[in-house]
Amino acid sequence: MVVFGWIATILSLLYKFPQIVYLYKVKNASGLSLTSMVFQTISYAFYIAHGATIDDMPIITMGAVSCMQSIILIIMYFHYKRLKKKEPEPPQNKMFEVKT
Repeated sequence: MVVFGWIATILSLLYKFPQIVYLYKVKNASGLSLTSMVFQTISYAFYIAHGATIDDMPIITMGAVSCMQSIILIIMYFHYKRLKKKEPEPPQNKMFEVKT
């Protein structure tokens, strides 16, 4: 039944959304594995190809949207990594510095 394919597709599309929102709020992707995201993006490309081969629209949709979500996460990873490098160092409290 095609309905199960669409239910699986909708659920698959929802699980990355909280991660995208969280990264946007905290502006820090240090806990995100870039390697994992790259492999996941490649696997979704194969889902798209497989879905096109067997003419399965739920698989094509899931692959395409999930691939875009992974690409968004990869872009956020590099964006926040670049921002983190630009942050100035916090000032040192010299009052409590121990001189040897």
